[in-house]
Amino acid sequence: MSSPIRRRRDGSYSVRLDPNVRSVLANLAQQLSPALEMHDPMTRRLFPPAYPGAESHKAEQEYRDLVDNALVNHHRQALAVLARTADAETLSESELNAWLSAVGSLRLVFGTRLDVSEDMVPPGPEDPAAAEYGLYEFLGELQYLMIEVLASELPDGGRPEEAL
Repeated sequence: MSSPIRRRRDGSYSVRLDPNVRSVLANLAQQLSPALEMHDPMTRRLFPPAYPGAESHKAEQEYRDLVDNALVNHHRQALAVLARTADAETLSESELNAWLSAVGSLRLVFGTRLDVSEDMVPPGPEDPAAAEYGLYEFLGELQYLMIEVLASELPDGGRPEEAL
């Protein structure tokens, strides 16, 4: 089975996704954007601390004053591109990079809502969180596919010769 995201000869990217998936992506992007402005607790993974710990409160506040607006604008712009181009059959490289950022942001928010951790056991099908977890997993797969197609353009297919 081939990837639903492929690079075209003209440098753009074709995106073959089900219309329902496109609709969900657009709706999620539109819903997350206002939460960025309010620093909703579910967005905390989008704004990780630079200086964890209570003793570094002043340094953390200075960092926040310096970068928060830029981070909010970055996330908002990526989400706007995803919402605007969710129905597009073809994306430019910058649009695909915006999709990658927006999908990553959405995945972080779902990870926060679900309290995902490395030792987490996925919810069973009867669990009310199962649908959200399924969406979290799908966003991860979509993110992986975008990274794969973008990395294939890097020298050596995006893979280092030796272990890092």
